[in-house]
Amino acid sequence: AEARGAVMNAATDYERTSYFVRCLSADAPAMLDVALSLVFAPDHPPEEMEREKGVVLQEIGEAADQPDDLVFELAQAASWAGHPLGLPVLGTEKTLKRVTRDDLIGFASDSYSPRRTVVSIAGGYDRAAIERVARRWLEKRSPSSTPTSLAPAASVSGVRAAARDLEQLHLVLARTAPSATSDDRFAARIFAEVFGGGMASRLFQDVRESRGLAYTIDASCDQYSDAGRISVYAGCDPKDAAEVARITSDIWAALAADGPTEAELARARAIAAAQFAMAAEAPAARAGSAAYELLTFDKLIDVEDVLAQINAVTAADVRRIGAAALAGPAVAAAVGPKTGLGAAEAFVSGA
Repeated sequence: AEARGAVMNAATDYERTSYFVRCLSADAPAMLDVALSLVFAPDHPPEEMEREKGVVLQEIGEAADQPDDLVFELAQAASWAGHPLGLPVLGTEKTLKRVTRDDLIGFASDSYSPRRTVVSIAGGYDRAAIERVARRWLEKRSPSSTPTSLAPAASVSGVRAAARDLEQLHLVLARTAPSATSDDRFAARIFAEVFGGGMASRLFQDVRESRGLAYTIDASCDQYSDAGRISVYAGCDPKDAAEVARITSDIWAALAADGPTEAELARARAIAAAQFAMAAEAPAARAGSAAYELLTFDKLIDVEDVLAQINAVTAADVRRIGAAALAGPAVAAAVGPKTGLGAAEAFVSGA
């Protein structure tokens, strides 16, 4: 692949694994063939497996050394404790060591079945040639009887903290949100945008601009096929962590009670619409979005439909999302000096 100037990579998140190829259009059928051979007919020599385990072990260590990565992993574990969604994508040293070649072959046989696999192409290519390659690999594979998912875990309150000798405290404060398949998915994203999505957001203006309590503070909405979470991330002085958590709770409550202003709502809808529309212009993003849509919704989503749904979100919708989140459990994670870790517990307890 590299000899043809192609770029290949793979990535795993909590619900999907993707194999990515970018190449010249004339090479697309051959590069797809290479990619699908890695997915469906890997060799997995034992000596290479052991070498790769060492690489992944280093990756696990690197993630643990990055406090802004670790705090989100702790928040994930607290949000869905005891459920696969709460487990680290990279695994642990213990689970990594016991993985065998048969495990990988069996996983691929169960998981990479035709109904659970999407081949998504965007850019310039010979459609007939691409289809021939895809069909050659997919049509001979038998369907899998393995369940595609487990029931979502019940949402519970939780706190995870790790003491580290750092200058800053890294803090994640979170509550439940609608899933990616919910009719309220765009309202939840609009809520996160008004709450902490940029320099004009309430969190940024209050916590950073007005009070100077944090260099970084923002909100995001993580949505999976059957679960969701609105999270606030802040990096602050440990002595200011409790105040940051208190202000976050106050702003959340105010937004849930009164909703956004018309100006805030217009700004958030414009940002969401622009981000979606601009992402649809890049071939790599188009291919990734199409695969995500088919795996999540079992259909392709029209850009105009999405833009219409974004623009249909009202202030009442945003207020309702905030109120529903406040009525549910709270989750917090913190990484940093011990003096600041109590902020996570205070957020969850409402103290």
